[in-house]
Order: sequence, then structure tokens, then C-alpha cells
Amino acid sequence: MKVRIRDRDRRALVGLVIALGIYAVFSFGVLPAFDRLNASPQDASEKEQELRKYRRAAVRKGHYTELLEQARKNMTTAESRLIRGDNASLASVELQTIVEEAAKKVNVAIAQRSMSTAKKKDQFFNEITMTLSFESTPNQMTMFFTEIRNAPKFITVRNAQVSPVETVQEAPKKGDLQKTVRVSLTLASILASPPAPSQEKNKG
Repeated sequence: MKVRIRDRDRRALVGLVIALGIYAVFSFGVLPAFDRLNASPQDASEKEQELRKYRRAAVRKGHYTELLEQARKNMTTAESRLIRGDNASLASVELQTIVEEAAKKVNVAIAQRSMSTAKKKDQFFNEITMTLSFESTPNQMTMFFTEIRNAPKFITVRNAQVSPVETVQEAPKKGDLQKTVRVSLTLASILASPPAPSQEKNKG
């Protein structure tokens, strides 16, 4: 049986094919591309924000590196003023030598002195103390404190007691009044704690 297609039906079929082709082009080509174009500004904004975040992190990382390096330098400088703590006997001798040199500079004779053993202050530092006494004028005492404050190693005054040697009833008839005071002090010095054995092994 032979099917005859009239011209009107042929034109309808051609129109349908063209319509299907146009629909396919728009559905699978034009519309997705249009959606991607609409989403592009939002994607670009998100990428820009991510880039800013990464740049800020990079800048902060460099800043933190500088701060850490400065902190290490400050720590090294501060630790240089601590008495070495790897040998307690040598640490006691060093503290005693500093105090005796300070007394010698201001012409003060130390009458009594005693050294404590090194004690743990915290997980990073140990501490030794020195108790001493001497007689001096108020001016000599002030100069002695100045020498201790300006010592090459970090030393603090933990306790100080000052009392007059003699009670003056009246001013002398001739010359200036010479006051003498008895000074009792407890000085403390922080020691740089030696590294733990495990750290020593790691260095080796």
C-alpha cells in the first residue's frame, strides 16, 4: 500500500522538525549558556572573596613570622641576663661575685652572707637567693642598690630591712651628722634552667 503525503502535511512535518530543532538548541545550548552567564557574576564575587581571604592569610602569616622572630630575639636578649643554671655551684659563685663587686664599688664591707641551693621556680626557671648584711651610710646603701639594679645579670631584692646603728639624741656641735644604718637583704637571681635530658638527646 502506497502512502501519499500531501503538500500540506509535508509542510506541517517540516515545521515540526524545525520546531524540534529550535527547542533542542535552546534547551541544550542557549538556556544553559544563559544560566551560566547569569551565575558568572556571583561566582566571580565568591572567587574574589576567597582570593581576599587567602591574601589576608598570607599577609598575616608573614606578620606572624616577623613577630615570632622578634620574640625569639627578645627572649635571647633577656636570657643573656640570666645566670647559667647548668651548674648550681658556679651559679652561686657568680651571684656572690656580682654582689661583692657591687659592695666594693661603694666601699661597703659585707659582714654576713649565706647562699641558698637552687630551687625550681617554675617549669622554665630555677632560682637562688643570697642573704647578707652590712653597715653603711644611707648614701652608700642607695649606691649599692643602684649597682645591683645595673648588674650584668638579673638580680632582685626580695627583702630589705634597714635600721639605724645608733640613735642620735642631738645634732653634733661640729661637722655633719654621720648616720650609719644596718642593712639586711635577701637577693634573688633567676637561673636559666638546663634543657631536659630528652631535649639533649634530640639535639644529639
